[in-house]
Amino acid sequence: MIAHSPRLLTALFLACAAAAQTEAPPAPPPAGPGRALTPEQVAERLATFKTGLLPQVMPPKIATDEQARAKYLAKWQAVMSEHYLLFTNGPTTTCRKYAVSLERLYEYVQKELPFEDVDHLLPCYIFATREEYFAFCVQIVGWSPEAARATAGHATAAYYATYYESPTAPVVFHEATHQIVGACLKVSGVGSWFQEGLAVYFEKKTSGEKPAGTIKNDLKRGDCYPLTEFFAIPVLLSDPKGNGSRNYAHAGALLDFLINTKLPPVAGRFPKFLEAARAGRGFGRGAEVSARLVKDVYGLTVPELEALWRQHVGVK
Repeated sequence: MIAHSPRLLTALFLACAAAAQTEAPPAPPPAGPGRALTPEQVAERLATFKTGLLPQVMPPKIATDEQARAKYLAKWQAVMSEHYLLFTNGPTTTCRKYAVSLERLYEYVQKELPFEDVDHLLPCYIFATREEYFAFCVQIVGWSPEAARATAGHATAAYYATYYESPTAPVVFHEATHQIVGACLKVSGVGSWFQEGLAVYFEKKTSGEKPAGTIKNDLKRGDCYPLTEFFAIPVLLSDPKGNGSRNYAHAGALLDFLINTKLPPVAGRFPKFLEAARAGRGFGRGAEVSARLVKDVYGLTVPELEALWRQHVGVK
């Protein structure tokens, strides 16, 4: 799930998680990808995170008790890896494993859809409890409590946020993909089908599952939306007809087709699709944006693309 809110930039600034343009340049990066921070810079960002963002999301009983507040803040640490900077108050050893999972995903996406490393570490917030994560969603992102509790994590180009559970859970790879798509591939629009499709695709691929799943049987039964309707759904998970889970599976299968099919004229042109979306034609969302990209990149109408998709999965 991707979060959208004008307050996100404020949260990002307060957390000091991304590279700050106003401060002195960081130490030269090491050989290879990524951008390193000195221990002093990491400590500075952590201190800013503690004083800026955390007071807004910490439990009220802790916020009003000076001793409890100090104890709570002391639990927070920063974990730096090659491409990520994690802020967390979860178990130290296990939370370091989150960085391992995230780096694994990063490498996987970059190998399949090549992109240049960004000039800063990607920030992640891993809260020890669900309630802290929910408070972040409500106080910082601006969601309703109900919307917050319906998620196990979310991401934008600016950050990835979740609460402590398994560092190798599928949802970790799913949500972290959203951050990579926005921050590294630099595609923020197109549609929910595209954004969630890429997240499902890499969630499945990273865990060794087939992104296509049961799509063939669904298409045979007609248990699916025509792509003209599918592209128009604003938020796949919030489908009023209750097909959220199915929509996610179909989006992942559709992206698998766009990326891997051998059928012309779609074969091998997904990088061109990304390029077109980055160039500005994919900043918006909706059926018209998607149809225009399909026409510009593949020279196809949406029904023609759908016919090739059905052929790709073996459905007449």
